Amino acid sequence: MRTEARLFLGAAGFFTATALAYWFVTSEPAGTAMLGASVPAFAGVGLWLLAQGRRQPDGAGGEADGSGHAGGPSGTELGYFPSSSAWPFVLSAGVVVLANGLVFGPPVAVLGVLVMVAGVFGYAREADRKA
Repeated sequence: MRTEARLFLGAAGFFTATALAYWFVTSEPAGTAMLGASVPAFAGVGLWLLAQGRRQPDGAGGEADGSGHAGGPSGTELGYFPSSSAWPFVLSAGVVVLANGLVFGPPVAVLGVLVMVAGVFGYAREADRKA
């Protein structure tokens, strides 16, 4: 977990520098606020992962072996996790269409919700079939 913590803390540092540079270059408050709002989010996740990493060293338990099954600390199986599927893409496409529907009107939003529901049910059905 130390690697993940370093990635998130590095992202927090990057967004800090980006927000400061954006403010000095543009003096535009909205973009600076949005960039600045990402700093505590990334830093919070990074610090939480760092605290978790102190309790569990890298490579100890919970690592996936590539078969779609994750093993616990003592080799016990934690459950099935689908490895490759197109359904998450369908779900995210539905979210994008829904977001556009909030701008362009209810018919587009309804289409987005339908695509999202299809993605959720398709992914659940596929995971149930493979389990």
